[in-house]
Amino acid sequence: MAQDQFFVQVKVFGLFREAVGEKEVTVTLNGKETSVADLRRQLTASYPQLASAKAFFIVAVNRRIGSDTAKVKAGDEVAIMPLVSGG
Repeated sequence: MAQDQFFVQVKVFGLFREAVGEKEVTVTLNGKETSVADLRRQLTASYPQLASAKAFFIVAVNRRIGSDTAKVKAGDEVAIMPLVSGG
């Protein structure tokens, strides 16, 4: 039996937008839902230029910062952006 797959539109911000060359990318994920950690792995596999910054980008799911264990499913609003700091 073929494994379920779903697609997620990922909005890309900051330096990552420049690296990827798009403001939004489509990522194909396996299962009915997956974790933010799996999404990170898929993004860095598809866009190697993100690999060196993997630990330094935030993944937001439905406008909330997602921990690596947070779930992502079809229809979720997902965005990646670089960490920011200020004082």
